[in-house]
Amino acid sequence: MRGRKSIKDEKRRKILELSKKVFAKYGFAKTTMEDIGSEIGFTAAAIYYYFESKDHLFKECIVDELTKVIDKIEQEIKAVNQPVEKLKKYIEIKVSMTRDVVKNLNMTKDVLEEMKGEVSKLGLKDLATREYKIIEEIMKQGMESNIFRTVEIKKVAFIINAIVKELISTEDRKKDIEDIFDIILRGIQK
Repeated sequence: MRGRKSIKDEKRRKILELSKKVFAKYGFAKTTMEDIGSEIGFTAAAIYYYFESKDHLFKECIVDELTKVIDKIEQEIKAVNQPVEKLKKYIEIKVSMTRDVVKNLNMTKDVLEEMKGEVSKLGLKDLATREYKIIEEIMKQGMESNIFRTVEIKKVAFIINAIVKELISTEDRKKDIEDIFDIILRGIQK
């Protein structure tokens, strides 16, 4: 029985990975399940066996990619000791990798706007919790080491997260990230 589930999981994973390329090629609105099927060598019916709709498949693609972003942030942050550098690393990775997700999945501004309010529907609640925990741990470390002033950690985490989300949707200018990081630091550093 275990082997059967593993094969099903492998097929599902293959459909998910290959579908990302089709969404990137045509965009969400223009892609049909038939397009995906013909491009990746599956019938539309086979795809429907694993994913109930195009919306569901696309959302799974987003969740999968954003999971990779959070995994990368967690991995990179572990290698950094100073809270200021950790915060900078978090912002840089979150902005650059999420911009890549948007670009690689060919997400238009309309699709992005539609997705903004769907965090819980997308199943991103766990990812959001992991992300807030990263920021909160950085803030806690900074306060304990007397680098950051004493603040309400949850509020600051919310503000940093909101600012980073806005940075993602702006043009790709490194100077903007540096400026925003500087503003955040001025607000939390002693």
